[in-house]
Amino acid sequence: MPNFSISAGPIRITIRASISVSGDPQSSVRRRLVLRLAAAVGTVAAVAAVVATVVALVSVLGGGGGSHGGSRREAAFSPAVQRTGREPTGFVVTFRYRDPAATSVQLTGEWYFSSPGHTTTSSSQGLSPSQWKPGDFPIGWPNTSLMADGWPAVNMKIDRATGVWSYTSPLPSGDFNYGFLVNCPSAVGRDAGFTNCPELSDPSNPPWNDHRGINIGSVQTVSQVYVPSDPAFHTVNYSWQAPTHPRGALRDVTYPQNLGGSPTLQGFNRLAIYTPPGYNPRRSTPYPTLYLAAGGDGNELDWSTQADGGNILDNLIDRREVKPMVVVMTAFGVQDFCFQDDQSAYDQNLVSTVIPYVQSHYHVAKEQSERAFAGLDCGGAFAASLLVGYTHDFGYFGIMSPEPPMSAVSGAQAKAIERVGVLLGGGKQDPLHSDALQELASLQQARHTVFTDFVDGGHDWHVWRILLRDFLMRVAFKPARG
Repeated sequence: MPNFSISAGPIRITIRASISVSGDPQSSVRRRLVLRLAAAVGTVAAVAAVVATVVALVSVLGGGGGSHGGSRREAAFSPAVQRTGREPTGFVVTFRYRDPAATSVQLTGEWYFSSPGHTTTSSSQGLSPSQWKPGDFPIGWPNTSLMADGWPAVNMKIDRATGVWSYTSPLPSGDFNYGFLVNCPSAVGRDAGFTNCPELSDPSNPPWNDHRGINIGSVQTVSQVYVPSDPAFHTVNYSWQAPTHPRGALRDVTYPQNLGGSPTLQGFNRLAIYTPPGYNPRRSTPYPTLYLAAGGDGNELDWSTQADGGNILDNLIDRREVKPMVVVMTAFGVQDFCFQDDQSAYDQNLVSTVIPYVQSHYHVAKEQSERAFAGLDCGGAFAASLLVGYTHDFGYFGIMSPEPPMSAVSGAQAKAIERVGVLLGGGKQDPLHSDALQELASLQQARHTVFTDFVDGGHDWHVWRILLRDFLMRVAFKPARG
């Protein structure tokens, strides 16, 4: 029984034909049938090869998305990342959005750039992707190219025959958030939260919790695209941000919360939970746990989408640079949840409600040495608050771009802090950089050794992706340096 196989990328087609020829008087007829059958098989094989090749090409050209496990509606319109071998970066990305009825579509994304020598905590260059040069980094705040701080919005062009809007731009390496503005004023730009025109995620490259237009959990208004590095153009190797295999799993769950007795903060709240590839709820050793908090107006999805957390964890675990862990990402549905009373309510809810929920539903360790916490912006303030009050619950703290900074550390608190590991970092050009320096001074006055991690960048996800990787590789679940 001969086999005919055709392979193209991930596609493999096998055709089997059972043929026998005997020596009886009808053998000449059978031989003619065999020849006809062989010809038919050859035709089918040729057609199958063409189909497989087309499918494989679509898979390659549409494979630039950075989402972690989301559904892919209209996959043919997801970002197409293409190597060009030309300046400035060696790659271009084509973004597409299908809406024949739209009167205008704009693309917005994390691609204003600036060089370290031309950036301060109050201004940056606002360079376009075509102006990018080696050493430039993305920064949206501060930004002198807009009347309001933020990222650029550009007009897309429509193909009337297909109804597809498109825009092609070079981009350097790394993970970028982007979204669409549909039927908005022609010069809307990007203001604080698009109050006059809501940003939309890419329906062809949706967030992982978007299942054919139905969100399980909070709504995420941006999508992600990953661009590889071309060393010939001196782009940074951010391969640790790339989609990879095997992948961990992400789930959005609800739990009953109790935030300090406030009637406006009762009811159910959400968690996004990452479990590592091969998660085994019955393995002999429980998993360590990392708890993460986003900024004041963020939600439980931010770390796994905008921060690219799922892909970062998958890569670090696959490379054996960190051990497999469960990651719990928190959400609190109020803005500016940063003041001292709010921090206390967050701390109490986390320790008395969230941690017991996680321990009852996941195979995680209960020891302080197997539990870490990190946060950015308001989440950084939460990390600092937990650092001075809950060192018996967490062994490692990541304080990123904190707002507001922590107050002075008492003698008793300083002694407790000696037992834990701490990372403190942010963007060197962050307008809130002085708050991080104030926090560093408080910790140094307490005579605690802190792993400092200040990188070129502002108050944005480019910085926090790097800090998440560094916290996992240098501080979390490592012996304290104090």
